[in-house]
Amino acid sequence: LGGTSDLRGFQTALRGSIILSGCIVLLIFITPLLTNYVTMNLVLFLVLFATGFFTAKIPGLVFWSEFTFLTTSAFVALNPQVPISTPTIIDSFIGTIFGLGIATVVSRLIWPLLPQRILRDSLLAVFTQLRALLGGELQRERVLTQLTNLPVEAVGAARQIRIAGCSEEERAKLVALVRTLQTLISRVGQLVSRRDLLPELTERILRPQLECLEIEFKQMLEAFAECFYKGDCSREFPAIQGAVTAMDYVVQQIRDRNLLGELPPEASLRFLDVVDRYHATADALEECGRLIGSLRIERYWGDYGL
Repeated sequence: LGGTSDLRGFQTALRGSIILSGCIVLLIFITPLLTNYVTMNLVLFLVLFATGFFTAKIPGLVFWSEFTFLTTSAFVALNPQVPISTPTIIDSFIGTIFGLGIATVVSRLIWPLLPQRILRDSLLAVFTQLRALLGGELQRERVLTQLTNLPVEAVGAARQIRIAGCSEEERAKLVALVRTLQTLISRVGQLVSRRDLLPELTERILRPQLECLEIEFKQMLEAFAECFYKGDCSREFPAIQGAVTAMDYVVQQIRDRNLLGELPPEASLRFLDVVDRYHATADALEECGRLIGSLRIERYWGDYGL
């Protein structure tokens, strides 16, 4: 444990505590002025408006917007329209400060939600689901839906990694990898939806090579998953060019024997389309392998840097 994100987390909690301490002092002096209902609502409006104005362009809920809502709820709970003793004000905000401190300790030291772990789990899920698709997963639509969402989580996690071992260039490589995986997901989805459309005449000849190529695809995805599971990308990946070349050789034989001429034009186009899907998938896998091989995740993949 320990790292720059830990430091930022505790610094943010400390700043929040200082602000809450300032609120205690401020409320001790201004609470008598807020006995007027209109004045209290005007103060609430100004606080919430300022929060919304300055956080409108920030996607999702951030710490400071949630902090403001929490502070505002503590302020409203005081009900300053009736006399409030100083200890009541202090106790209300001290409780919030203690809650903030406990939440920081739990989230950073006891049960951390590490962005690199989220990224790892998302990528492992992508590789597993892609292998399931290639293996003939029956619930194809469910898997494709998950594969649509997982890269979004992965990109968000990659951009949140802020430790010394992960430079801007490394984060850019991670994002580029996820973008390439999105392309791969699209191509695998198109492949599995069209690979059964091969004309029967050509399928008997080409199917063994296609099955060998799919085995190579799954082995490569398994190698990718192993890299991220072990936290080390410095390894050789299975070569798929041999299987692609074998497929191209059989395709050329089919052309030389003029078997496509015996098929209707639509069936010939389906045949060429399926072959092109395999080529596109192989190209996307090789690009993923190139990007994964350039990563240095061993520098920041462990739990030691939050």
